[in-house]
Amino acid sequence: MKCTFELNSRGFIKQRESFDLEFKQAFHFGDSLAEYMRSIVGMANNKGGEIIFGIKDKPRELKGLQNEKFEECDPNKINQFVSQYFSHEVMWNMETHEIHGLKFGRLWVEEAPQKPIVCSKTYKNILREAAIYYRYRGETKEICYPELAQILLNEREKEKRLWLNHVEKIGQVGPQNIHLIDTFNGEIHTGKGKILLDKSIADKLKFIKEGEFSETQGAPTLKLVGEVTGIVDTSTAPKSDVLYPYRFGDLKDKFNINNFQFQAVLWKLEVKGNPRYHTEISTSRTSSTHKYSKEFSSRLKAIIERYPNWVKDTTEEYKKNGR
Repeated sequence: MKCTFELNSRGFIKQRESFDLEFKQAFHFGDSLAEYMRSIVGMANNKGGEIIFGIKDKPRELKGLQNEKFEECDPNKINQFVSQYFSHEVMWNMETHEIHGLKFGRLWVEEAPQKPIVCSKTYKNILREAAIYYRYRGETKEICYPELAQILLNEREKEKRLWLNHVEKIGQVGPQNIHLIDTFNGEIHTGKGKILLDKSIADKLKFIKEGEFSETQGAPTLKLVGEVTGIVDTSTAPKSDVLYPYRFGDLKDKFNINNFQFQAVLWKLEVKGNPRYHTEISTSRTSSTHKYSKEFSSRLKAIIERYPNWVKDTTEEYKKNGR
């Protein structure tokens, strides 16, 4: 996404602060950093967003950065602050843009893959322990009940999608060829088949090396220690059409894009292989079909509405990368 502004006849910015956009005139350290991170975490708990530095408020005027503080900011300092004051990782980045001969700072964040992000420690009167910050239209504050209830509902839906993904993998390989342990993302290949490692009980499992490398087999002997509980009831797993209702043809018509543009979008947003957005279902031994979630459709819609030229720019970038 590009840092762009639409100006009115007097040269002021038309855009207003919203649930995913905040303006600041200058970048500072100290307490201001805590305020920025409160906004960033609030956006991550919503749909993601950005803070643009170098914009004067009332009226919203392009001023640009007046010093080098933004460029000199060490990202590790921000990472340390986030890890110290919030419950888990925040996917953020910072960059500078030059527009109309002026330099602007952009601090942006992706929507959190796991919600809610909770404040784990109080910082003066800016951050409160156990608070969940959420970005509303034009302000960041502690979350209200309707938004929190929706987040918890969405997290349960994501868990259902993960169940479906595992069941589909079993169907592709055949239950007689798979040992499903329900642990960390990844796979362990054994002499008799494949063990899929699922994330949900990763912290409950330990691999203990019992011996040295075998001269004949070339691999160490491992013992699996841990408690595995729960039974997968495939009859209660949601159908793929519920979790992934869209095919390419549906999205092509909905967003008026061609196949090459769609491939560029999938590449840019890293959609394939991400169970939040995509699943691949085998239809035979040699073919499969790709399906996409409502969450992917909603995210693409939000991007296009905010950045009308985003698909065009992404397609050009896709071409330049030799795709």
